[in-house]
Amino acid sequence: MATPSETSIANAALTLLGERRINSLEESSKSAKILKERFDEVRDEVLRSYPWNFATVRVQVAADAVAPAWGFAYAYTLPSDCLRLLEIENLSKYPYRIEGRKIITDHASPLNVEYTSRVTDPQQMDVMFRQAFAAALGADVAEAITGTTSKVEELHAIRDAKMKASKTPDGQEHAPRQIESSGWLDAREESGFVRRTPTGSGTPL
Repeated sequence: MATPSETSIANAALTLLGERRINSLEESSKSAKILKERFDEVRDEVLRSYPWNFATVRVQVAADAVAPAWGFAYAYTLPSDCLRLLEIENLSKYPYRIEGRKIITDHASPLNVEYTSRVTDPQQMDVMFRQAFAAALGADVAEAITGTTSKVEELHAIRDAKMKASKTPDGQEHAPRQIESSGWLDAREESGFVRRTPTGSGTPL
């Protein structure tokens, strides 16, 4: 079985579009240039859209030297690879807000946070994620590569099906989690794929 790579994900997107495969994202073909330009942004969008187990990280964050000017006692800079904040320990005792790349709260240092990390190595990505990513990437570049939008809705449907299919295996690897959805999955809340919390936990960045 071939080792997953950025090129294999890009080729999966091209296959869904009915287009010729590429040898590398670095080649000079039209398809490679378009896919390379959109690859990172679409990857991050799909990562942010669901609390994937493979991309979940827990860390302790130290308070910044400079506190907020008013309203809260402490500011914490989010890790550079953080795409979406999932949880803060003792959330019920210490409300917080996200402002830019900062968490502001009255919780004293250190702050225990759980977040979705920017995973860039395809070999570290869950297979369901790679399939959903390929479909999302194909939908994103469909018009630019094919000159038509005829495949877009079909690929959106494939992406959504892959996201829903990931719920069972991903969910079996941890206790039930309540979390807000984000991005284009908001419209699919009624499917039961995600559940919202009234406030706090899962606040998207």
